[in-house]
Amino acid sequence: MLSTFFVNVCVMITFMYVSGIIAKFYRIRVPFPSMRAQMIGGLLFGIYGTVLMNYSFPLNETTIVDLRHLAIVTAAVYLGGLASVISGLVISILRIVMFGMSSAAIDAAFVMTIIGLSGVYFAYAPWSRLTKIITMNLLGMTLIFVILMLNTSSMNSLMKVYPLQMTISFVGGIFIYFIAEFINKSNEMMFLLERRASTDHLTNLSNRRQFEKSLELELERAREYKQKLSLLVIDIDRFKKVNDTFGHTSGDAVLKQLGQLLIQHARSADIVSRNGGEEFAILLLDCGHNQAMAIAESIRQSVEKYHFALPDGNTIRLTISIGVAVFPDHCDDRDDNDFFEQADRALYEAKNTGRNRVCAIPLRSVTLSGQSPF
Repeated sequence: MLSTFFVNVCVMITFMYVSGIIAKFYRIRVPFPSMRAQMIGGLLFGIYGTVLMNYSFPLNETTIVDLRHLAIVTAAVYLGGLASVISGLVISILRIVMFGMSSAAIDAAFVMTIIGLSGVYFAYAPWSRLTKIITMNLLGMTLIFVILMLNTSSMNSLMKVYPLQMTISFVGGIFIYFIAEFINKSNEMMFLLERRASTDHLTNLSNRRQFEKSLELELERAREYKQKLSLLVIDIDRFKKVNDTFGHTSGDAVLKQLGQLLIQHARSADIVSRNGGEEFAILLLDCGHNQAMAIAESIRQSVEKYHFALPDGNTIRLTISIGVAVFPDHCDDRDDNDFFEQADRALYEAKNTGRNRVCAIPLRSVTLSGQSPF
Protein backbone atom coordinates (compact mmCIF):
# COMPACT_ATOMS: atom_id res chain seq x y z
CA MET A 1 0.00 0.00 0.00
CA LEU A 2 2.79 2.43 0.91
CA SER A 3 4.61 1.54 -2.29
CA THR A 4 1.44 2.26 -4.30
CA PHE A 5 1.12 5.78 -2.96
CA PHE A 6 4.87 6.33 -3.34
CA VAL A 7 4.61 5.29 -7.01
CA ASN A 8 1.71 7.76 -7.40
CA VAL A 9 3.89 10.61 -6.17
CA CYS A 10 6.84 9.55 -8.35
CA VAL A 11 4.63 9.30 -11.44
CA MET A 12 3.12 12.73 -10.75
CA ILE A 13 6.57 14.29 -10.30
CA THR A 14 7.64 12.73 -13.62
CA PHE A 15 4.58 14.22 -15.29
CA MET A 16 5.44 17.61 -13.81
CA TYR A 17 8.90 17.40 -15.37
CA VAL A 18 7.44 16.45 -18.75
CA SER A 19 4.92 19.31 -18.49
CA GLY A 20 7.77 21.71 -17.73
CA ILE A 21 9.51 20.68 -20.94
CA ILE A 22 6.28 21.14 -22.92
CA ALA A 23 5.69 24.55 -21.32
CA LYS A 24 9.21 25.61 -22.26
CA PHE A 25 8.82 24.39 -25.84
CA TYR A 26 5.50 26.18 -26.36
CA ARG A 27 6.52 29.21 -24.29
CA ILE A 28 3.63 28.76 -21.87
CA ARG A 29 3.85 31.35 -19.11
CA VAL A 30 2.09 30.96 -15.81
CA PRO A 31 0.03 32.07 -13.95
CA PHE A 32 -2.03 33.36 -16.87
CA PRO A 33 -1.66 31.01 -19.85
CA SER A 34 -3.95 31.35 -22.85
CA MET A 35 -7.29 29.54 -23.10
CA ARG A 36 -5.79 27.19 -25.67
CA ALA A 37 -2.92 26.37 -23.31
CA GLN A 38 -5.42 25.73 -20.51
CA MET A 39 -7.44 23.37 -22.68
CA ILE A 40 -4.37 21.40 -23.74
CA GLY A 41 -2.96 21.44 -20.20
CA GLY A 42 -6.29 20.34 -18.72
CA LEU A 43 -6.42 17.41 -21.13
CA LEU A 44 -2.84 16.42 -20.29
CA PHE A 45 -3.40 16.57 -16.54
CA GLY A 46 -6.62 14.60 -16.99
CA ILE A 47 -4.56 11.92 -18.69
CA TYR A 48 -1.99 12.13 -15.88
CA GLY A 49 -4.72 11.52 -13.31
CA THR A 50 -6.01 8.61 -15.35
CA VAL A 51 -2.55 7.03 -15.41
CA LEU A 52 -2.43 7.30 -11.62
CA MET A 53 -5.58 5.16 -11.46
CA ASN A 54 -3.54 2.32 -12.94
CA TYR A 55 -1.30 2.50 -9.86
CA SER A 56 -4.17 2.42 -7.36
CA PHE A 57 -4.80 0.40 -4.21
CA PRO A 58 -8.05 -1.65 -4.25
CA LEU A 59 -10.08 -0.98 -1.12
CA ASN A 60 -12.77 -3.46 -2.21
CA GLU A 61 -14.09 -4.93 -5.45
CA THR A 62 -15.39 -1.61 -6.79
CA THR A 63 -13.41 1.05 -4.90
CA ILE A 64 -9.82 2.06 -5.63
CA VAL A 65 -7.61 4.53 -3.78
CA ASP A 66 -4.92 6.72 -5.37
CA LEU A 67 -3.77 10.35 -5.67
CA ARG A 68 -5.43 11.27 -8.96
CA HIS A 69 -6.94 14.42 -7.42
CA LEU A 70 -3.42 15.93 -7.26
CA ALA A 71 -3.48 16.21 -11.05
CA ILE A 72 -6.58 18.40 -10.82
CA VAL A 73 -5.08 20.46 -7.99
CA THR A 74 -1.92 21.10 -10.00
CA ALA A 75 -3.88 22.01 -13.14
CA ALA A 76 -5.98 24.52 -11.18
CA VAL A 77 -3.07 26.23 -9.43
CA TYR A 78 -0.60 26.36 -12.33
CA LEU A 79 -2.83 26.57 -15.41
CA GLY A 80 -6.19 28.00 -14.41
CA GLY A 81 -9.85 27.28 -13.82
CA LEU A 82 -10.60 25.95 -17.30
CA ALA A 83 -7.73 23.46 -17.05
CA SER A 84 -9.03 22.33 -13.66
CA VAL A 85 -12.53 21.68 -15.00
CA ILE A 86 -11.27 19.81 -18.08
CA SER A 87 -8.87 17.62 -16.10
CA GLY A 88 -11.64 16.79 -13.60
CA LEU A 89 -14.05 15.80 -16.39
CA VAL A 90 -11.45 13.70 -18.22
CA ILE A 91 -10.59 11.78 -15.04
CA SER A 92 -14.28 11.33 -14.22
CA ILE A 93 -15.19 9.95 -17.63
CA LEU A 94 -12.18 7.64 -17.89
CA ARG A 95 -12.78 6.33 -14.35
CA ILE A 96 -16.07 4.88 -15.58
CA VAL A 97 -14.77 3.84 -19.01
CA MET A 98 -11.70 2.02 -17.68
CA PHE A 99 -13.10 0.40 -14.53
CA GLY A 100 -16.74 -0.12 -15.47
CA MET A 101 -20.03 1.36 -14.39
CA SER A 102 -20.77 1.02 -10.68
CA SER A 103 -22.07 3.16 -7.85
CA ALA A 104 -18.49 3.59 -6.60
CA ALA A 105 -17.33 4.68 -10.05
CA ILE A 106 -20.17 7.19 -10.35
CA ASP A 107 -19.44 8.57 -6.87
CA ALA A 108 -15.73 8.87 -7.68
CA ALA A 109 -16.50 10.60 -10.98
CA PHE A 110 -18.82 13.00 -9.17
CA VAL A 111 -16.13 13.90 -6.61
CA MET A 112 -13.47 14.46 -9.28
CA THR A 113 -15.89 16.73 -11.16
CA ILE A 114 -16.59 18.73 -7.99
CA ILE A 115 -12.87 19.08 -7.28
CA GLY A 116 -12.36 20.25 -10.87
CA LEU A 117 -15.11 22.85 -10.54
CA SER A 118 -13.75 24.05 -7.20
CA GLY A 119 -10.47 24.68 -8.99
CA VAL A 120 -12.11 27.63 -10.77
CA TYR A 121 -12.24 29.43 -7.42
CA PHE A 122 -8.83 28.31 -6.21
CA ALA A 123 -7.14 29.22 -9.51
CA TYR A 124 -7.97 32.89 -9.14
CA ALA A 125 -8.09 33.22 -5.36
CA PRO A 126 -5.69 35.94 -4.06
CA TRP A 127 -3.51 33.42 -2.21
CA SER A 128 -0.02 32.08 -2.68
CA ARG A 129 0.32 28.94 -4.79
CA LEU A 130 1.42 26.93 -1.78
CA THR A 131 -1.70 27.95 0.16
CA LYS A 132 -3.88 27.05 -2.81
CA ILE A 133 -2.31 23.62 -3.17
CA ILE A 134 -2.62 22.80 0.53
CA THR A 135 -6.20 24.06 0.83
CA MET A 136 -7.45 22.45 -2.38
CA ASN A 137 -5.65 19.23 -1.49
CA LEU A 138 -7.37 19.14 1.92
CA LEU A 139 -10.73 19.83 0.31
CA GLY A 140 -10.17 17.02 -2.17
CA MET A 141 -9.12 14.56 0.52
CA THR A 142 -12.18 15.49 2.60
CA LEU A 143 -14.53 14.80 -0.30
CA ILE A 144 -12.69 11.58 -1.08
CA PHE A 145 -13.06 10.46 2.55
CA VAL A 146 -16.83 10.99 2.39
CA ILE A 147 -17.12 8.94 -0.81
CA LEU A 148 -14.91 6.17 0.59
CA MET A 149 -17.13 5.94 3.66
CA LEU A 150 -20.21 5.62 1.47
CA ASN A 151 -18.64 2.80 -0.54
CA THR A 152 -16.92 0.87 2.25
CA SER A 153 -18.75 -1.45 4.62
CA SER A 154 -15.86 -1.69 7.09
CA MET A 155 -14.67 1.48 8.75
CA ASN A 156 -11.65 -0.39 10.07
CA SER A 157 -10.40 -1.26 6.61
CA LEU A 158 -10.90 2.36 5.53
CA MET A 159 -8.92 3.73 8.47
CA LYS A 160 -6.06 1.39 7.64
CA VAL A 161 -5.74 3.13 4.27
CA TYR A 162 -7.00 6.69 4.56
CA PRO A 163 -4.49 8.13 7.11
CA LEU A 164 -1.63 6.94 4.91
CA GLN A 165 -3.35 8.30 1.80
CA MET A 166 -3.89 11.62 3.56
CA THR A 167 -0.26 11.84 4.67
CA ILE A 168 1.21 10.88 1.28
CA SER A 169 -1.21 13.25 -0.48
CA PHE A 170 -0.14 16.16 1.73
CA VAL A 171 3.59 15.42 1.37
CA GLY A 172 3.18 14.77 -2.36
CA GLY A 173 1.39 18.08 -2.82
CA ILE A 174 4.29 19.89 -1.14
CA PHE A 175 6.80 18.06 -3.34
CA ILE A 176 4.81 18.95 -6.46
CA TYR A 177 4.71 22.59 -5.37
CA PHE A 178 8.48 22.89 -5.02
CA ILE A 179 9.14 21.06 -8.28
CA ALA A 180 6.56 23.14 -10.15
CA GLU A 181 8.01 26.35 -8.74
CA PHE A 182 11.51 25.30 -9.79
CA ILE A 183 10.32 24.47 -13.31
CA ASN A 184 8.34 27.71 -13.48
CA LYS A 185 11.27 29.88 -12.42
CA SER A 186 13.65 28.06 -14.77
CA ASN A 187 11.30 28.62 -17.71
CA GLU A 188 10.77 32.27 -16.82
CA MET A 189 14.53 32.80 -16.66
CA MET A 190 14.89 31.22 -20.09
CA PHE A 191 12.12 33.44 -21.51
CA LEU A 192 13.77 36.49 -19.97
CA LEU A 193 17.18 35.63 -21.42
CA GLU A 194 15.66 35.03 -24.85
CA ARG A 195 13.83 38.35 -24.66
CA ARG A 196 16.98 40.19 -23.65
CA ALA A 197 18.85 38.56 -26.52
CA SER A 198 16.30 39.86 -29.05
CA THR A 199 15.14 43.15 -27.46
CA ASP A 200 16.80 46.53 -27.14
CA HIS A 201 17.13 47.18 -23.40
CA LEU A 202 16.37 50.91 -23.68
CA THR A 203 13.35 51.08 -26.01
CA ASN A 204 12.00 47.49 -25.75
CA LEU A 205 12.00 47.34 -29.53
CA SER A 206 13.65 44.56 -31.49
CA ASN A 207 17.44 44.86 -31.47
CA ARG A 208 19.81 44.58 -34.43
CA ARG A 209 20.15 40.83 -34.07
CA GLN A 210 16.40 40.28 -34.08
CA PHE A 211 15.98 42.77 -36.94
CA GLU A 212 18.35 40.76 -39.11
CA LYS A 213 16.44 37.56 -38.37
CA SER A 214 13.12 39.25 -39.14
CA LEU A 215 14.51 40.76 -42.35
CA GLU A 216 15.69 37.38 -43.58
CA LEU A 217 12.37 35.73 -42.71
CA GLU A 218 10.21 38.45 -44.28
CA LEU A 219 12.30 38.56 -47.45
CA GLU A 220 11.82 34.83 -47.85
CA ARG A 221 8.09 35.23 -47.27
CA ALA A 222 7.87 38.09 -49.78
CA ARG A 223 9.56 35.91 -52.41
CA GLU A 224 7.26 32.98 -51.69
CA TYR A 225 4.01 34.95 -51.81
CA LYS A 226 5.10 37.48 -54.47
CA GLN A 227 4.58 40.42 -52.12
CA LYS A 228 6.21 43.80 -51.71
CA LEU A 229 8.30 44.45 -48.60
CA SER A 230 9.36 47.96 -47.65
CA LEU A 231 12.13 49.02 -45.30
CA LEU A 232 12.49 52.38 -43.57
CA VAL A 233 15.91 53.20 -42.12
CA ILE A 234 15.59 56.13 -39.70
CA ASP A 235 18.27 58.30 -38.14
CA ILE A 236 17.89 61.22 -35.70
CA ASP A 237 19.42 64.40 -37.11
CA ARG A 238 22.28 65.84 -35.04
CA PHE A 239 21.60 63.54 -32.12
CA LYS A 240 25.14 63.97 -30.82
CA LYS A 241 24.25 67.58 -30.04
CA VAL A 242 21.45 66.38 -27.74
CA ASN A 243 23.86 64.20 -25.74
CA ASP A 244 26.54 66.90 -25.62
CA THR A 245 24.11 69.66 -24.56
CA PHE A 246 21.68 67.85 -22.25
CA GLY A 247 23.55 64.69 -21.28
CA HIS A 248 23.17 61.00 -22.10
CA THR A 249 20.22 60.59 -19.74
CA SER A 250 18.26 63.08 -21.83
CA GLY A 251 19.42 61.32 -24.97
CA ASP A 252 18.09 58.04 -23.64
CA ALA A 253 14.74 59.70 -22.85
CA VAL A 254 14.54 60.94 -26.45
CA LEU A 255 15.30 57.48 -27.84
CA LYS A 256 12.56 55.91 -25.71
CA GLN A 257 9.98 58.44 -26.84
CA LEU A 258 10.95 58.09 -30.47
CA GLY A 259 10.60 54.33 -30.19
CA GLN A 260 7.03 54.79 -28.95
CA LEU A 261 6.26 57.25 -31.76
CA LEU A 262 7.45 54.75 -34.35
CA ILE A 263 5.27 52.00 -32.86
CA GLN A 264 2.25 54.31 -32.93
CA HIS A 265 2.71 55.13 -36.60
CA ALA A 266 3.61 51.63 -37.77
CA ARG A 267 0.89 49.13 -38.54
CA SER A 268 0.26 46.32 -36.06
CA ALA A 269 1.96 43.69 -38.23
CA ASP A 270 5.03 45.82 -38.99
CA ILE A 271 8.36 45.25 -37.24
CA VAL A 272 10.02 48.18 -35.48
CA SER A 273 13.61 47.93 -34.25
CA ARG A 274 16.44 49.99 -32.86
CA ASN A 275 19.57 48.97 -34.72
CA GLY A 276 22.00 50.85 -32.52
CA GLY A 277 22.70 54.39 -31.36
CA GLU A 278 20.16 56.76 -32.90
CA GLU A 279 19.34 54.46 -35.85
CA PHE A 280 15.95 52.76 -36.10
CA ALA A 281 14.30 50.63 -38.77
CA ILE A 282 10.77 49.59 -39.69
CA LEU A 283 9.86 46.61 -41.87
CA LEU A 284 6.55 47.35 -43.61
CA LEU A 285 4.99 44.03 -44.58
CA ASP A 286 3.12 43.69 -47.87
CA CYS A 287 3.72 47.37 -48.59
CA GLY A 288 4.57 48.99 -51.92
CA HIS A 289 6.59 52.10 -52.76
CA ASN A 290 3.89 54.78 -52.60
CA GLN A 291 2.44 53.50 -49.35
CA ALA A 292 5.89 53.22 -47.79
CA MET A 293 6.74 56.78 -48.78
CA ALA A 294 3.45 58.02 -47.30
CA ILE A 295 4.06 56.22 -44.01
CA ALA A 296 7.63 57.51 -43.86
CA GLU A 297 6.50 61.09 -44.51
CA SER A 298 3.81 60.79 -41.83
CA ILE A 299 6.44 59.63 -39.33
CA ARG A 300 8.81 62.45 -40.31
CA GLN A 301 6.14 65.10 -39.84
CA SER A 302 5.00 63.68 -36.51
CA VAL A 303 8.54 63.67 -35.13
CA GLU A 304 9.14 67.22 -36.37
CA LYS A 305 6.06 68.45 -34.46
CA TYR A 306 6.66 66.38 -31.33
CA HIS A 307 7.95 67.93 -28.11
CA PHE A 308 10.38 65.46 -26.54
CA ALA A 309 10.28 65.64 -22.75
CA LEU A 310 13.61 65.70 -20.92
CA PRO A 311 14.22 64.49 -17.35
CA ASP A 312 14.75 68.08 -16.15
CA GLY A 313 11.24 69.05 -17.26
CA ASN A 314 12.25 70.90 -20.42
CA THR A 315 11.24 69.85 -23.93
CA ILE A 316 13.11 69.86 -27.22
CA ARG A 317 12.17 69.33 -30.85
CA LEU A 318 14.08 67.12 -33.25
CA THR A 319 14.00 65.98 -36.85
CA ILE A 320 14.76 62.67 -38.48
CA SER A 321 15.95 61.51 -41.88
CA ILE A 322 14.47 58.41 -43.48
CA GLY A 323 15.73 56.17 -46.25
CA VAL A 324 13.19 53.96 -48.04
CA ALA A 325 13.76 50.78 -50.04
CA VAL A 326 11.20 48.39 -51.50
CA PHE A 327 11.74 44.73 -52.28
CA PRO A 328 12.21 43.79 -55.06
CA ASP A 329 11.91 47.17 -56.78
CA HIS A 330 15.10 48.66 -55.35
CA CYS A 331 17.34 45.65 -54.90
CA ASP A 332 18.74 42.42 -56.21
CA ASP A 333 16.10 39.73 -55.67
CA ARG A 334 18.80 37.16 -54.86
CA ASP A 335 20.86 39.25 -52.44
CA ASP A 336 19.36 39.88 -48.98
CA ASN A 337 22.09 42.33 -48.01
CA ASP A 338 21.39 44.51 -51.02
CA PHE A 339 17.91 45.38 -49.68
CA PHE A 340 19.26 46.99 -46.51
CA GLU A 341 22.15 48.61 -48.40
CA GLN A 342 19.74 50.36 -50.76
CA ALA A 343 17.70 51.73 -47.83
CA ASP A 344 20.95 52.85 -46.20
CA ARG A 345 21.97 54.59 -49.41
CA ALA A 346 18.64 56.42 -49.44
CA LEU A 347 19.22 57.49 -45.82
CA TYR A 348 22.62 58.95 -46.70
CA GLU A 349 21.01 60.83 -49.55
CA ALA A 350 18.47 62.31 -47.12
CA LYS A 351 21.31 63.32 -44.79
CA ASN A 352 23.44 64.80 -47.56
CA THR A 353 20.59 66.81 -49.10
CA GLY A 354 19.64 68.73 -45.99
CA ARG A 355 18.24 66.25 -43.42
CA ASN A 356 14.65 66.17 -42.14
CA ARG A 357 13.44 64.44 -45.27
CA VAL A 358 12.41 61.11 -46.79
CA CYS A 359 14.42 59.76 -49.70
CA ALA A 360 14.34 56.66 -51.87
CA ILE A 361 16.70 55.74 -54.66
CA PRO A 362 15.26 55.39 -58.20
CA LEU A 363 13.24 52.24 -58.81
CA ARG A 364 14.93 49.44 -60.70
CA SER A 365 13.35 47.87 -63.74
CA VAL A 366 13.09 44.49 -62.00
CA THR A 367 9.56 44.08 -60.57
CA LEU A 368 7.39 41.18 -59.52
CA SER A 369 5.63 39.44 -62.35
CA GLY A 370 2.23 40.97 -63.03
CA GLN A 371 2.66 43.83 -60.50
CA SER A 372 3.43 47.49 -60.89
CA PRO A 373 6.14 49.13 -58.71
CA PHE A 374 3.41 51.00 -56.85
